[in-house]
Amino acid sequence: MARYEGSSRSKKTKVVPKGMPKRMDNPNDDYQRKTSTKMGKQTMWYFEKEDFEKMQRACLVHMQKAKKGSNNEYRWERNYLLLMVGVNMGCRTTTILEITPRSFAGGRFYVKEHKTGKTQNYELKQAIYKLLDDFTTKWGFTKDEFIFRTRMDSQNKPLTREQAWHVVKGLAEEVGIKYNVGAYSLRKSFARWLYDDTHDIFKVMRVMQHSDPIVTARYICLEEDEVMKIRENILFGFDNFKNI
Repeated sequence: MARYEGSSRSKKTKVVPKGMPKRMDNPNDDYQRKTSTKMGKQTMWYFEKEDFEKMQRACLVHMQKAKKGSNNEYRWERNYLLLMVGVNMGCRTTTILEITPRSFAGGRFYVKEHKTGKTQNYELKQAIYKLLDDFTTKWGFTKDEFIFRTRMDSQNKPLTREQAWHVVKGLAEEVGIKYNVGAYSLRKSFARWLYDDTHDIFKVMRVMQHSDPIVTARYICLEEDEVMKIRENILFGFDNFKNI
């Protein structure tokens, strides 16, 4: 009579939760980490003013080196104008890219935002109006032509948001900016610099057409800045044991 050996049990294998990384040294190890080193979506930051000035200078140097009247000269002058309009007008990227000479005719800027349906209607500062007007005159744009395009002689289509992102990101990398920035950082810089000058969150909220000051505080990275400043001052337990 055969002896009963019992049912055979299959060996259980460790299942790694979806989206979590395996151990890099031994993926088949019984222990699997519970945390991830992947950052995921990160906060888009405003520009520090000194970094923005470096980007300005980089554009001007490239523009001076380019052949006069060439598409390369147009491209670098366009990039410089994109920076200046972004931090002085505080518009969304798409709104800036769709600017035509008609948008600022006579020194008054008018636009209806597609995203929110809200309108912007105000007098431009003389310096920014002159920058726009001189650019338009130099490159011969008519009233309904987009001034931010891929090439001066390309079809009447504006840069895409992705192209604008690459322009700003490329400049940031060229001057050595390490924090996370993109075309959207121009609008954020406008808001943050306005707050730094006024320390009035409600004024910034109204200018940005936000519905709540909490939204504005998050938008200009006040919370992240405060947390960083707090962490910079934390150092516990070292007072009596500095020489160890």
